[in-house]
Amino acid sequence: MVRRLDGSVLLFVVVALSTGKSLQSTGHANPVGSSKPSASSLVGDTMSSTNNVPFGWSSDYEVAVIYITSAWTEFGDVRSSATPLGIIAENGFLNYCVRFKTKLAAWAKSLQDKPDVNETVKKAVTSWYRAIDTLSRDNWNLPDALTLESFKKQFRTSYKHLVLNGAEIYEKSDTENMKRDVERFTRDIADMMIEILKDILKQVRGVPREHDTEY
Repeated sequence: MVRRLDGSVLLFVVVALSTGKSLQSTGHANPVGSSKPSASSLVGDTMSSTNNVPFGWSSDYEVAVIYITSAWTEFGDVRSSATPLGIIAENGFLNYCVRFKTKLAAWAKSLQDKPDVNETVKKAVTSWYRAIDTLSRDNWNLPDALTLESFKKQFRTSYKHLVLNGAEIYEKSDTENMKRDVERFTRDIADMMIEILKDILKQVRGVPREHDTEY
């Protein structure tokens, strides 16, 4: 995974997230002429870069996922099973899982009707959906303890699986149109995850801390 984030990286991610826009333009980690370095270039190696994920935005999104989930530590011991915090994180994770499964099912179905998509890609996407469907039947492998720490791990693992599966299908694609479609789908899901993580952070910040209710 990525190295510990320093202050400059955190500041970059905060600014990027506050704009409400995607972190990068597709395929360009740091657009030509830009005076600002990308978040991932400040951090160094990421899971995405060490696994040669072919999406130029993947490392910056990975940094964002790590930053947002790391920000949960400001609310105390993330291993604590404080009920409101755990439920907020659980609801957010389930929201991500259900929406991801729905979008993946629709995408897999749409590919079956396209004669220009090779069978290898169709089978790979169908296999991906079946794996997600199996996971959903097992209640998404929810952790026993509903804590911010446990869902931090769940989201980070989910991001890793998303981009690695997307990358695998991208490599199986034999046309530029299909490669663009794979990247578009993968990035749409990553955008959705980031928005859900930001919403969880907002909700968690709204929960009164114990010392705030003491007199």
